[in-house]
Order: sequence, then C-alpha cells, then structure tokens
Amino acid sequence: MTVGPNRVRLAMAFETTIRAMTGFPNYRHLARGSLSRAKTELATQDLHRLRYAALELRDAMEAVTYDRALAFKDEIPPDEYRTWQPRKLMAVLVDIDPSIGMTSTLAVGIESKHGKQAENMETLGTDQVLTLKDIKTHYDAIGSHLHMPSLEQLEAGKIADPAKLRTRCEAVVAVLESVLGSPVYNITLGNFAQLAECMNENCRRPVRKRIPHGKTEIEAECFECKAIYTLISHPGGAVEFKPKMTLVGCPSEGCSERFPLWPHELTPGTHWRCRCGSHNGIALAAQKIEEGAGESGPG
Repeated sequence: MTVGPNRVRLAMAFETTIRAMTGFPNYRHLARGSLSRAKTELATQDLHRLRYAALELRDAMEAVTYDRALAFKDEIPPDEYRTWQPRKLMAVLVDIDPSIGMTSTLAVGIESKHGKQAENMETLGTDQVLTLKDIKTHYDAIGSHLHMPSLEQLEAGKIADPAKLRTRCEAVVAVLESVLGSPVYNITLGNFAQLAECMNENCRRPVRKRIPHGKTEIEAECFECKAIYTLISHPGGAVEFKPKMTLVGCPSEGCSERFPLWPHELTPGTHWRCRCGSHNGIALAAQKIEEGAGESGPG
C-alpha cells in the first residue's frame, strides 16, 4: 500500500474534526487533562493528595481505553460497547483482533512493484497502546486505595501504604505519558470481509468482520438481528459466510421437513409454519420423571 505521510496526518486531523461534529468526546484530550492534574497532585508531596492523583490516573486510563474503543466502534457488539470497565472493554477489542491491543509502528513507502514491500520506508511514528496487561497491573491496584478501609482490613492491619501508592502512580504516569505522546494512534488497518446482505430475510443488513492475521476460520455476528456466521477464508482471498443454523424437525406425524433456525431463535416463543401446514413452535415443558430416575426440586 502506498500512502503519503501528509495524507495520513490529514486523515488523523479529519478524524478529530468528525468526532467534534458528531458529538463524540475527545477522550485523549480528557486523558491529558486528568494526567496533568494527577502530576500536579503528586508534586505537592502531600500524602493526603495521593488519593486524588490516583483518581485522576484511573480517569485517564478509562479515557484512553474509551478513545481506542471509539476507533473500533463499528466492530464491537452493541452490548459490549456499553461496558465501562477498561479491562473488560480492552478484552473485547483484543478478542476481535489481538493486534488491536499491541503497540505498533506505522511506516509508508513507494512500492517498486505491486505487492512487494518498499525498500525505503518513512516511519510516521509508533502507536503506543495502553495494553490489557497495563490495565490489569495498575487499574484495580490503584482503585483499592480509593476506598475507606473496611473493619476487616483494619483488624488485619491491612492499611494502605502511601509509599507504594506513590510508586504505583508514578509508574502509571510514565505509561500514560508514553501512550498520549504517540504521534500516531488508533491505527485501524486490517483485513475485512463483508456480506452485502444478512441471510436473515427479516434483516438484510450488511455484515462486516475483521479477519485477524493467520486466522482461516472465525465467527461473525450480525449486530442488527444477532444472526451468526462462520467465516472461512479460502486460498486466493475468497471468504465464505456460512450461516450457523440448527435444523429443527417438524413434530407432526409423518412429516420429515426440517426448519432452519438461527442460534438466537432457539428460545421459547419462536414459531414457524411448516410446509405440511403445521404451525410449530419452541416452548418449555415439564415432563414426568419415572421413579428411581433421580429427583430434584425447586431451588
């Protein structure tokens, strides 16, 4: 791929403008503000101000994570997108593609031949990511200092050590300064497959899925109707969307018809009309258990 450096910088500026126009918050700006206030609190050398520094640093980690999630908004299931915990949200991103949670360097150059890597590459910068490991290491550890010690903790002598909290805060400051100092960020390059229309006749919305490097078979979901597909990558770049459905037999005597149902339809209340004319549906039912077959009662 041949991309000029000015074009990349223009694209990043365009992204910032679009966020302002659509009402999305500038999370990186908010993160920088929280980081600055945290550094001010730490500089006071006042032990009582450490908690305020810790709170600002947690806010900064949340903002950085939300900023990255916003770049991949169209790839995150709506239910997961509502998750506010940074650890869970970053885990969703990494599940989509592990490279999303990795630090990477962006370089561009002119190919001498199509498909052959350019010999002279210009590095635009490194996308320094607040990784899932960073969040697991620091986020909850800092949070534990923001609550009043319980009676059990006091009895056990588990009192927060201000020196340890300061060391932890200083480590987080270093990580965030590196992340927010990245000249490029939220790189969304990847391989994608798209189904023009969902195979669910009641939906027909496009389905788009990122294909992680090295994967030949993954699962994709239509965010509109919850239909699930198995994506199979074939040699030559062709991708097959295979609907994940269960064939349910007609319960009418003498009928051998089977009706395909999506995973989200395998629930009480789903009903359909068979070709034989029978109106069928899925329902919960209680059945008699023979003596000696085991007993169980309500909760």
